[in-house]
Amino acid sequence: MPEPWLFDHPLAPHTRYRIGGAAARFRELETEREAVACVQELDGRPYKPIGGGANLLVADRGVDFPVLALTSEFRAVEVEEDAIVAGAGTALPALVQTARREARCDFHHLEAVPGTVGGALRMNAGTRDWGVWDVVEWADALFPGLPAVTRLTAAEAQPGYRDTGVPEGTLFLRARLRAARGDAQAVERAHRSYREEKVRNQPYDRASCGSVWKNPPGQSVWRLIDAIGMRGTRRGGAQISELHANFILNMGGATAGDVIELMRETRRRVLERFGIGLVPEVRLWGCDPELLRELGAEDQIP
Repeated sequence: MPEPWLFDHPLAPHTRYRIGGAAARFRELETEREAVACVQELDGRPYKPIGGGANLLVADRGVDFPVLALTSEFRAVEVEEDAIVAGAGTALPALVQTARREARCDFHHLEAVPGTVGGALRMNAGTRDWGVWDVVEWADALFPGLPAVTRLTAAEAQPGYRDTGVPEGTLFLRARLRAARGDAQAVERAHRSYREEKVRNQPYDRASCGSVWKNPPGQSVWRLIDAIGMRGTRRGGAQISELHANFILNMGGATAGDVIELMRETRRRVLERFGIGLVPEVRLWGCDPELLRELGAEDQIP
């Protein structure tokens, strides 16, 4: 059995950036019963779940709220006749590989996407035109301050572009995803083609959070960043990728401060040149409200 709470627990190893300070309290949850008891214990006080940390930047000073992670039974994947039921702690590559092996349609949209099923549900992971909630039949979740598991449909989750309408701190537990059988060769081709394109056009050789900014309507952020001459710009150990300008890479030893300085400068220049206020796709933990406003992340202010 894991210790109920770990104190001053480093969060950098739990993120793909490998950046950031510690959590005041950290807890791994192995079963639904543990998860329910933990949320009840917190009694409405703020906390945040962490999955693969694929879309997360933790401040160098760390965070003062409890952080929860799902393990054990939450990593189970069950293939059904016309669906796949996956725990929220399941790594997305494991889900995608299962769907690919079983020749199930639509999961190629998640090829080469890191993180976990829970994070994908929270961020509605996918493409501009497709999100994971397009195939979610239901998802079980715990809400802060509520004593029981709630089963959500897509209509109730209100998914949008890189976001959902669920309350901050929602702890997804599992989901049932529609997974119609397809032609095995066609499914394989779709997966291979999609993966090859993403690997060709996006950097995977360095730690990053994926796309830093949401694409404004009708725009591609990387084109805007190119136009202001920021591609390849470096601050400390962080660099805007030469391959894809909407990625900021940890080139080794980067701090959250390094990444934030690049974000500040990028947003300032795009606003001055085009009048477009970029909005972060990356989740920013441990940042002051003033900084979140400066970065266009008002929606992340507690």
